Formats: sequence, C-alpha cells, structure tokens
Amino acid sequence: MTAAISMSMPMSVSTARGRVLCVDDEPNILRALSWLLQKEFEVVTSCSGREALEIVRKDNFDVVISDQRMPEMSGVDFLREVRAIAPRAMRILLTGYSDMQAVLRSVNESEIFRYINKPWNINELPKVVAQAAEIARTQSAPVPETAVEELPLPAREDAKILVIDDDPQMHAAVEMNAGDLATVVHVTNVVDAVHALQNQPVGVIVSETRLGSVDLTRLICLMKQRHPQIVTVVLAEETGTDLVSKLINQGQIYRFVPKPVKSGYMRMILRSALAKSAQLSDAPDLNGRHQVEALPEEECNILVQDLNAAVQSSVAAKTAPADEHSGLLGGFFKRLFGGAR
Repeated sequence: MTAAISMSMPMSVSTARGRVLCVDDEPNILRALSWLLQKEFEVVTSCSGREALEIVRKDNFDVVISDQRMPEMSGVDFLREVRAIAPRAMRILLTGYSDMQAVLRSVNESEIFRYINKPWNINELPKVVAQAAEIARTQSAPVPETAVEELPLPAREDAKILVIDDDPQMHAAVEMNAGDLATVVHVTNVVDAVHALQNQPVGVIVSETRLGSVDLTRLICLMKQRHPQIVTVVLAEETGTDLVSKLINQGQIYRFVPKPVKSGYMRMILRSALAKSAQLSDAPDLNGRHQVEALPEEECNILVQDLNAAVQSSVAAKTAPADEHSGLLGGFFKRLFGGAR
C-alpha cells in the first residue's frame, strides 16, 4: 500500500500548539482527524504504519495518534516502535474494537498516554491532544526503556514495594522475585494499605483490582493523580477492556498482567518498575509525562465511603481504638484530597 501523506497548514508552525502525526489506514478517518485538529495543531497524516515510522525517523512530533487495526502492522506495534525511535513524543491509541490483547499490549509494550475509543468525543479529543502536546514540549524526554532497565537500582533498604492482595501466593511470589531488590511491604486489607501508603515511602505498588468489597482501581488512580512518582503494577484475575483503559487513562499504570504470572516474567517486571520509580524520583520533571484524567468526584466519594466502611469494620473486628483509625484515615485523606473528608 502506498501511504497517502498530507500536511494541514491552518497556521504557521510558530503559532501551532504542537505537531501531531495521525496514522490510520482509512482515509476518511484521517480526514476527520485532520479537520478536527488542524485549527490548533500542525497535522501530518499517513495511512501506513511502516511509512509513518519513516516519517517519525526523519521528523519531530509532539503527539503520535494511531489506529489499532491496520493491515501492515497494528497500532500497538507501531507505537512501540515510536516509543523507541522518538521517546519524547506522546502516544495515543484509537480503536473501534474491544480488543483485550491490544489494550494489554498498549500499556505493557507501548506505554501509551491515552486509550481512546472510536467514535471519539469531538470536544474531548482536542483537549487530550493539547495536554499531550504541552507535556511533550515542556517536560523532559524519558530515556529509552532499555536504558531504564539497565539503570542501577537504589539500595534495597531505600526501595519499597507495597503488595496489596489477599492472595498469599501472590505475596510469596513477589517476595521470592524481588525480595533481594527491595523491601517488600505486605498488606491484605485496605486499612493496612492506607497505613502503609501514609507512613512508608512506597515507590512501587503491586495490586489486585479489588480487595474484599473495595474497588482498588479508584485508589490506584487517585494515588497516581496525587503522587505521579509512584509506579503501579496491577496483577489481577479480573480483566476487561473498560477496566484496563480506565487504569491507563486515569491511573497511568506501568503494567497490567493477568494472573497467574510466571516467575521469571514477574521478576523482570518488578525490576523494571523499581528502575522506573528510581528514575522518576531522581528526575521529578519526568512526572509531568504521567498526568492522568482526574478521577470523577462521584468516584472519589465512593472511595471515601469504602475506606470509611473498611475502617469501621476493622475497628469492630480488631477492637482497636476508633480514634486511632480515624486519625489515620484523616491524614490519608489530607494527603489525597488536601483535607480530611
């Protein structure tokens, strides 16, 4: 297939808010993207992933937007290559299909900024692109992932992994695979998780998506929103495109791996997550590249209610002083929301 490449020039390069490359094998989709974005951005389009890679090698872009289903190469494969060639560019994946494998690979291999379903919201997409372009233009470019994995890790006592899961086998697996790399903090209930997050300098969170009746995805998303230097690996039994896309867009999770997880793969992921956490701690300006969609107020309120209920259950079950747990939760809410709730 011969790529149809066009450049929209609605304004001078100096006044454009960013340079955007759009890739899709459907010309009508490219026209729609160009019409939507050209008022604010300098837009280049290509209908071939392989041709688009050549463009990326020769030119400089702030944002690269790709469709997932293309004949020569998938959007995930294309964006993975973009990540290696041009790590400064922010990556956005578009898809009209509920493809679970594509969603998982988009976070685990391409580390995309946003996952957007077709048909996109014509008011929201330009805002997402503008945010991505601003990040690319103002934040430092990350080192290639291969370089991150080769970075030396901090001393074991300075690196902390928090495991939030009620599965003893998962705790044992993390300890076995990363106990020599970091101090592993184990919690099996939400109250202890709150205590650890409030009092421990956690760099990496390894978490399920649920713990008892509490939806942990809200906690994961809010922690990333308030503390972007924290790197989260989700190891979960529950999967679904909506769940993972939420954790990408609102939680910027580092990896999502369905259970069961092979031992060697788990060690590789945890080692990489520790290196990423160390990089973000040493270079705080990189944290801006992990901005997330704000968790809706309704979901924040549900999280507060769940945590309050968990604390009350803990007080009743453990006969611990209620004021101790109340003070702990109040401090945690202050950390997350800027004030107790």
